[in-house]
Amino acid sequence: MRIFSTIFLSITCLLLSLEAYSQESNILAKSPNGEYSYEKVFEAPGKSKTEIFNSIKSWVIKNIKSQSNTNYFDEANQSISTTPVFIVSFDGTVNFKLNIEIKDGKYRLTANSFVYQNKDGLQRGLGDFSGTGYYKKIKIKLMEDADTAFKNILDSINNAVTAKSDW
Repeated sequence: MRIFSTIFLSITCLLLSLEAYSQESNILAKSPNGEYSYEKVFEAPGKSKTEIFNSIKSWVIKNIKSQSNTNYFDEANQSISTTPVFIVSFDGTVNFKLNIEIKDGKYRLTANSFVYQNKDGLQRGLGDFSGTGYYKKIKIKLMEDADTAFKNILDSINNAVTAKSDW
């Protein structure tokens, strides 16, 4: 009986440690091919398509600064596409494609193609760190940083859309 308890305890500890190392994003969805993405419809009650479009356009112009012009504003179709970048640990950045489609009272935000790049030019899909030990620790920290930064971007966009103007 004691041997079964020992085996059970060992298996439980192993599974818990594997769970800790296999931590994925709390916000982003991971597809079977290992790529991360995000999609959500946000409500903006009482806001017209034009008001939402202008709010998000202003947010993009103010917050998305890059070397190339990656901001596309399609006023006729009420959609915006851009490529934001955020900083993560290990002297790295993550860039991704962000698309926003707008209707009266709501907007759909989709994000995909998350790519990590370090200062030495190494590029990998976010979370694509195979191996054990050191690489898994890097992956865990990068995913924590990505969750925090991406949540801040989502909150900032939503605040820009829902803010009440005092004009």
